[in-house]
Amino acid sequence: MSSKGGEDNGRGYLKRNIIGMSLTSLFTDVSSESVYAVLPFYIRSLGYGREIVGLIEGLGEVFASLFKYLSGFLAEKINKYKGLALLGYSLSSFSKPFFALARTWPLVALVKVVDRIGKGVRTSPRDTLLAASASREYRGRAFGLHRAMDTVGATIGPFTAALLLPLIGFTGIFLISIIPGLIGVLLLYLLVEDVLLVKKKAGETALSSRLPGVYWLFLLTIILSGLAGYTQAFLLLRASEVGWSEADSIYLLTMANVIYAGLAYPIGYATDVFKDIRLYPLVFLVLVIGALSLAYSTSLIHAVVFFAIFGVYMALHDTLMRIVTGNLVKRLQRALAYGYMHGSYGLSALTGYYIVGYLYQYYGIHIAYTYSTIIGALGFILAVILVIQTRKDKNKT
Repeated sequence: MSSKGGEDNGRGYLKRNIIGMSLTSLFTDVSSESVYAVLPFYIRSLGYGREIVGLIEGLGEVFASLFKYLSGFLAEKINKYKGLALLGYSLSSFSKPFFALARTWPLVALVKVVDRIGKGVRTSPRDTLLAASASREYRGRAFGLHRAMDTVGATIGPFTAALLLPLIGFTGIFLISIIPGLIGVLLLYLLVEDVLLVKKKAGETALSSRLPGVYWLFLLTIILSGLAGYTQAFLLLRASEVGWSEADSIYLLTMANVIYAGLAYPIGYATDVFKDIRLYPLVFLVLVIGALSLAYSTSLIHAVVFFAIFGVYMALHDTLMRIVTGNLVKRLQRALAYGYMHGSYGLSALTGYYIVGYLYQYYGIHIAYTYSTIIGALGFILAVILVIQTRKDKNKT
């Protein structure tokens, strides 16, 4: 893919850029998810409650969100994407080993924040590059492939952590996480080339064009998905509470990621075939089912069920939120739109994670995920309205 080229108008989507970014995400997620799988247990081992787990998760997301906004604006301004993505991946890879030195929750939160800043810096430019590296006809499959490869890494990471935790402990897992992270950075540097999205006219920017009304409705649904507070940290804690060991809880997360990896590409493919966003309400329908399964979980088998549902949810959520963003806006607006989307999700997740963590700690799992169920139901209603409105807009044109 030439850096002088615009959006790919060919039939293929298995381009070097897409493969390069997919491999980068795979190795980065081996690094990240090996750490994230043990982090809730590490925080609890330091003597802190579930609300601190939720607070640290939320703080990480809010800083990721701020930098997703900023990187979206900056990428659009300079029309350069690879450099920002490379900076973000590097920052995340070098920060994770410092969890080994963190013995109080503020220090754990600080390392988490630095790691998530790296994610914030890279995400909007990377997704913009992905959207520009495949034609609209194949964009769903491109994102589906990327999410599938990303989740293969997210499967290997927790599985490796579960195997190694009894042998090398939390500290060992934090330290070795740098190896796959650095491999991911090298792959991005060697394989991915920048893409010039459009040749801008003098003074023309994404800010000079109004984002469509359906995009803002979509953004509201994204905010609700964050407010629901549906995150793997609480699933891991709940699994251990109903009788699974810490290592076995992580194996359940691995199962969820296998489901995610298996579904991401078919979801992208189906979106290409349908040529619309009709699958999007399923995100919230599955969220509601998953939240209810958590709210009423009491046994070992329930944990298997709620992790399986979580895998389906993440495949739908992570894949469709990127595809829908790319399809609702013009090429020139994509970096800005991805910045708004990722940023809004993270900022709302800060609130959602803390609310669920607080309710979980002081009122129990039933109250915590009944709250999530209500938020998910609101999201489903708005997602259905969004599908109807986009069809009306399409018919007008």
